[in-house]
Amino acid sequence: MKRSVVVTGMGVVTGFGLGLDKFWNGVVRKKSAVRPIPWPGWEEAPVQVAALLEEKLPGESWRNLSMADWALREALGQSRPKGRGGIAAAIGWPGPDEEGEEDPVAALAKKNGIDGIRMESLAACAASTQMIGEAFWRIRGGEVDWMVAGGADGRIHPGGILGYDRLGALARGFRDQPAKACRPFGAGRSGFVVGEGAGFLVLENKESAEQRGAGILAEIRGASHGCDAWRVTDPGEEGTEAEACLRGCLQDADIEAGGVDAVVAHGTGTMANDRAEAEVLRRIFGPYEPKVVTPKAAIGHLSMACGAVESVLAVKCLEEGFLAGPGPADWEADPECPVGGRDAVSAQPPRNILKPSFGFGGQNACLLFSACRK
Repeated sequence: MKRSVVVTGMGVVTGFGLGLDKFWNGVVRKKSAVRPIPWPGWEEAPVQVAALLEEKLPGESWRNLSMADWALREALGQSRPKGRGGIAAAIGWPGPDEEGEEDPVAALAKKNGIDGIRMESLAACAASTQMIGEAFWRIRGGEVDWMVAGGADGRIHPGGILGYDRLGALARGFRDQPAKACRPFGAGRSGFVVGEGAGFLVLENKESAEQRGAGILAEIRGASHGCDAWRVTDPGEEGTEAEACLRGCLQDADIEAGGVDAVVAHGTGTMANDRAEAEVLRRIFGPYEPKVVTPKAAIGHLSMACGAVESVLAVKCLEEGFLAGPGPADWEADPECPVGGRDAVSAQPPRNILKPSFGFGGQNACLLFSACRK
């Protein structure tokens, strides 16, 4: 028998700062974590902005691992799960001049007393979404009682930024108007903004969570993974495999397309990704037009961690009964990307939110979160 799986804890690090409260406050108030890159001599570089975390992290020998530990501890502190547990995570590799020879997931597990299943993914920008799905399936199938799942990543160093820029993926300029740099599904968009951060969710068997009186934030109902293997960077032109991934998630959740109130989109702000994603959403949802939220406009692209942080946003919207559409700057919609209710704020409490992620190499992953059913 399939068990119901709920979210009982969350932790997050973004350019808004350390912690869930700062993230939610920034999103609700339509702030932007994108700011000019402050490095000396960088004023003439083509890429001028990024969504940097400015707060001090404890233990920065491996920044991504430090962000992961901070978010993981916040999530576990909110939930305090019991029973057979595990961890599934996607952690970005060390940056320049950083030390990082250890297995990051093993290190997180040891430091936080997690003795059970350990899983890791490097599936590009779909990696942490994939890990949340894997954890969900193992709890639903009775393998474990709970798992913490998510990821941490950031490429805000010269090599990371110049590498992305050589692929033609980044928005250039905008030093004087950083909030306008990333415009998902927008006319004149020119690429994404590099961000950094971490996000973790504590997923738990609903029955055990209720028995111990845990606070239930939302329910996770379905997941799906896939790969189109089209090109190293570009999504498949027809979007067939991405569409199959999203439909597979809806099927896994036993929810019709018309029951989805919102999509926390991948929405990078690149020409190819946005056009392909908009077409996939159009084919799946047709006249239903769920509202579309684009977090990368405000917090940048967190590489392997983006799906985890955006999943935290989806769950928080369900918990608060308020669909906050982060959009720190207005921009004209691209008629070739006709997504419904782009960055709209809805007074109607959302019931079901879809969270797709699409990564380099054709990696696809999707999750379906629902408000708690009484």
